[in-house]
Amino acid sequence: MAYKAKIVKLVIVLSILLVFIFQWRTLIYIANYCKGYYATIKESFFTPDTVSIIYPTRFSNFKRPYHHAPNELLHCGNMLLYTTPKEERVSDIAQKLIGYTYYYRASHLHNAIVTLNGLTSKTVGAGSVLVIPHPLPFITIDLSKKSMTQIPYVKGVYYSGNSLASSKMMRQLSVLKQAGINAVVFDVKDVCGTVNYKSHVPMVVELNTHEKRPVDDVVTLIRSFKELDLYVIARIAVFRDQLLATKSPDMAIKSKRTGGIWNGSKELWVDPTKQSVWDYNIALACEIAALGADEVQFDYIRFPTAGDLSDVQYAYDFGKKTKVETITEFLAKAKNELHKLNTAVSIDIFGVIAWQKEEDVKKLGQKIQLLARNCDVISPMLYPSHFNDNFDGYANPGDEPYYFIATGNKKMQAIAPHILIRPWLQAFKWRVSNYDEDYILDQVKACIDTNTYGYLFWNASNDYTIVYKAFMKKNNGVAKKTKGKSK
Repeated sequence: MAYKAKIVKLVIVLSILLVFIFQWRTLIYIANYCKGYYATIKESFFTPDTVSIIYPTRFSNFKRPYHHAPNELLHCGNMLLYTTPKEERVSDIAQKLIGYTYYYRASHLHNAIVTLNGLTSKTVGAGSVLVIPHPLPFITIDLSKKSMTQIPYVKGVYYSGNSLASSKMMRQLSVLKQAGINAVVFDVKDVCGTVNYKSHVPMVVELNTHEKRPVDDVVTLIRSFKELDLYVIARIAVFRDQLLATKSPDMAIKSKRTGGIWNGSKELWVDPTKQSVWDYNIALACEIAALGADEVQFDYIRFPTAGDLSDVQYAYDFGKKTKVETITEFLAKAKNELHKLNTAVSIDIFGVIAWQKEEDVKKLGQKIQLLARNCDVISPMLYPSHFNDNFDGYANPGDEPYYFIATGNKKMQAIAPHILIRPWLQAFKWRVSNYDEDYILDQVKACIDTNTYGYLFWNASNDYTIVYKAFMKKNNGVAKKTKGKSK
């Protein structure tokens, strides 16, 4: 009898061991998920501006980048070799292999291949063996999202498309990370309309709106962000789009008088009431979500306010609706598609909208109560310098950072109490008499005092020197350790 009991115990122990062996990844995932919720709760109630974020899947989901690599590619340790099956242009090889490296611009990889291999010709013959620099390791972070994005308490900075191809950006982000920044907002598409990476969205390919892209492999870019433990927000300027309006005039707002593109040579807008415009932007948002962005942020999700508005002719593909109805329905559709991809949705709105003057609401088409139902985060652009002189009784609003950030936050929270508010803060000196570290810290304090769920810094030229100094002053000069590699 005692012998049988020992056998049963042994079977139980072996079964438990087998569960641990075969379900280890799942157990790690659950443990990290619990840690993530613990961090979120702690941030919300105890120390909202200091707790590090734990991402639920960061340590448990990996992929093997060479699993489906072509036979011509040999990876061993830190070495990646490519044997040319035929005569090939070096530029074509760079385009083909960029996804196996830390480079995210093909021209940079091309130059490195030429230098490392001592090439003197634009082509290499069949059977040539090339060393490919800076290859990915045997396993990398899996950027696909298995569950809905868990939105952290964000302290983020913005980078334009022009900055994405520069190694300076990653160096700067690494330094900012040490100071306390934990998120990055990067341009997928700004108002100029250029799609900043090589896209496979059919309309982007057909119109070639990614022709002047700074990034060839956006997956490597996003992976580089995540290797710095940064929450990744992909920004899309929606209805103000110079390039799309030019390349596809049918998608632009029309002029009643001429029948051509409205607003002529001034800022150009595509038609918010047109089905093809919706499809273009939502397809782009879904693509970047599938490629690993944690969140998609829509900017210029409104109607134009400058120019001769009496000359505007809309298409009304969805029937004649008000501006508020149009913007709300677009956002609802976009959110539905992005949530299927486990990706959070945020929107940018004018700071003055928090004051909810009826004329602004009708003109822009942004009614906060309705927008809040169809996104996860609202980011009011509360830059003090953007308020008119004598607004709310202040002669120069730009010199009142605490008042305008705190007041705007409170107004937003009163209008939409169940949505996460994450304001844009001013990280530039325009119309400010004393732009320094204290100016930044006053804005941060306004956010902490009003319990917003983080904040974002905007500087059009991406110069965050003062932000870094402000955070270091707040940290008493102590930097945190970070990691990361990119090209």
